[in-house]
Amino acid sequence: NVPSPETDFPMRSLYIWTPQVDTETAANLPIVYFLHGWPGSPLSMIYSIVPALDKAFQGGADPFIAVFPDGNAKTHVDSEWADSSDGKAMIETWLTTKVIAAVEGDNVRSKDQRAIRGFSMGGYGAAIIGLHHPELYSQVVTLAGYFVVDDLTNAFGVNNKVKRALQTPSNYLKNSNQIRWFLGEAAQDYTLLIKGQASAWAAKLKSKGASFKISRIDGGHDYTFVSNEMAPVANWLKWA
Repeated sequence: NVPSPETDFPMRSLYIWTPQVDTETAANLPIVYFLHGWPGSPLSMIYSIVPALDKAFQGGADPFIAVFPDGNAKTHVDSEWADSSDGKAMIETWLTTKVIAAVEGDNVRSKDQRAIRGFSMGGYGAAIIGLHHPELYSQVVTLAGYFVVDDLTNAFGVNNKVKRALQTPSNYLKNSNQIRWFLGEAAQDYTLLIKGQASAWAAKLKSKGASFKISRIDGGHDYTFVSNEMAPVANWLKWA
């Protein structure tokens, strides 16, 4: 449980999974922060992802510690992993300050030893947080993510143009080439918000000379697709 500077959840939970390595190795592993979708929770992601990650590491992928924070909110339930304009949710601030401090302790990783990854709403969250903080994350993984504002419960305020601009990924393209990008999209994901987003964002990344990989595998908008992407993601990640 980690304190958060907000009214909705002044104490937020997160879960940490460490692969089966010796203690000395574990203390220096890189870290990936996993953001769930909406509706969703850390536990739903853990149950789907951890067995696939374990298998990938046993198959030779470089191991890392996986962190699963809770990005849900009360006032604006579609939180978008953001600081809401009214301050009732401060999830981005919590994630980039309190969570990193709690998880990494005295051994704070460099950006080359830290990545952020998300599914659906979490994919959007990983993208915009990575763009806001290229000094913190060297790699961003979006699975069925989107790169446009989709504020269903007014976390960004009604007609708040400044906040919406802050939350629009294309406004931060200047930072995109400081990050490696993995863009995963399921072949049978027909969600209107999701379909075609990976290709559209890849075109923008290409215009800025950013490094990216597009992955299209069979599946729909679900955690089976996420689980099946874990081995490709684990083998794609590159650590200092």
